Amino acid sequence: MNRRYSSSSAADLTSATDWQVDDASLSWAQQQGHLARLGEQGLQAADAKWRHYRSAWSPRPTAAWAADWQSWIAREHTPAPQRPNLYALPGGSPAPQAGMTKADQHMAALLAAVDEPTGTE
Repeated sequence: MNRRYSSSSAADLTSATDWQVDDASLSWAQQQGHLARLGEQGLQAADAKWRHYRSAWSPRPTAAWAADWQSWIAREHTPAPQRPNLYALPGGSPAPQAGMTKADQHMAALLAAVDEPTGTE
């Protein structure tokens, strides 16, 4: 038999939802100033948003997810008070919820959107 086998196998692949932010990616975020720019909660919100958008993607090697995650974080917007609230989200309202940061509000809206039935079940 004269077959060639790749050094990577299906066992080396993982989904975006199962991929864990590694120390190298966290170090990169800190060194590049993204952690300071977004704050810890903003980084967590960006991570949750990335996972939501990538959850339907096919499994990939962890290095590919790390590169994609870093690219996403580099493009993520800094939380800013002058940005309008998004009222069009399910359950959204013009009044911000007391005691929640913008990152918390975003995460709550994201989770509400994920949990909302789509009618395709």
